[in-house]
Formats: sequence, structure tokens, C-alpha cells
Amino acid sequence: MILLLLGVSAGAAVPHLLAGRLPGPSGEAADVILVLSGGENRIQEGFRAWKEGKGRELYILGAGKGAKLERILPGHPALSPGELRSLYIEGWSENTLENAFSAKAAVSERGYTRLILLTSDYHMPRAYLAFHRVLPKEISIAVIPVRSEWRNRNAFFRTLRLFFVEGWKYWGYRFFLYWE
Repeated sequence: MILLLLGVSAGAAVPHLLAGRLPGPSGEAADVILVLSGGENRIQEGFRAWKEGKGRELYILGAGKGAKLERILPGHPALSPGELRSLYIEGWSENTLENAFSAKAAVSERGYTRLILLTSDYHMPRAYLAFHRVLPKEISIAVIPVRSEWRNRNAFFRTLRLFFVEGWKYWGYRFFLYWE
């Protein structure tokens, strides 16, 4: 029983250990920063990275139908017309795989070749896998993981659960996307 428990735990941990090797942004600005909405300060961090010049455009995926910038980024500073033309809000995708297919459409439509994927740290292994498998092979993907808020709330078991569940979702995606 203990060996089974250790095996299940190790299986969930492997994706997160491998995610530590994912490439971060280089010094040159990427074509776009793709932010997967869903809380955990992802949109705010994506906006900050974009304003710092890490990406020329900002694409927020899965914000919800009819989402407006004022709702998803309250208190945002006034943006120039040029900045507004570099910011896109997509609202139809509702999960990680749909986010990846939406990004695929944007990549082909806008001609992106270098992108930064930004999502929560616990979600990054599965998100990177989905985007890596769905996007064309020549697309360069760097990552910016956003530290989970739960770590700051002394919610050890909640954080452990998030990483455990996401670790096993990763293996489900790996199996599912292998056949695609």
C-alpha cells in the first residue's frame, strides 16, 4: 500500500519536476504573450510582462464571452491606441485544450513564431504540453509560470492537491494528445 501511494505521488510530481526545465523568455521580445485566464493573477502578470516589453502583443485566452478589458483587468492604466491594437481578448475557449486551439488560430492568422505562455505554476506542465502538441513544431514557446496564490495563504494541503491533480491531468493529456 505504501509503495502504491509513493508511486501515485511520484507520478504526479514528475511533470512539475520536468517543468523546471522549460525555457524562460530570452532577452529579445517575443511576438506575443499568451495568457491563460483563470485567476491566480495570471492576467495581471501577463499585462505586467507585456508592459515590460517581453512581448510585442498580449493575447488573453479564455476570458469569457464579451469580456472587456475593464472587467478582466480592473484599474488598468490608460492605454494608447497603439497599445490597444496590440491587445487581444479571446472569449470562446473554456479549457486548456481549447486555449491551445484558439492560440493555433491566432498563430496562423497573425504569423507569430515566438511566443511566451503564461499561466499558474501548477498548470504550466499541462498547458505547455497542450500548446507544444497543438501548435506547429516551428513555433518557439517560452514560459512564465505565475506562483500560485495558495502558497501565500498557508494552504499547504490545498496547494498539494492542486499540484497532485494537475500532475495526473498532465498524464491524461499526454495519453490523449499522443493519439492525435
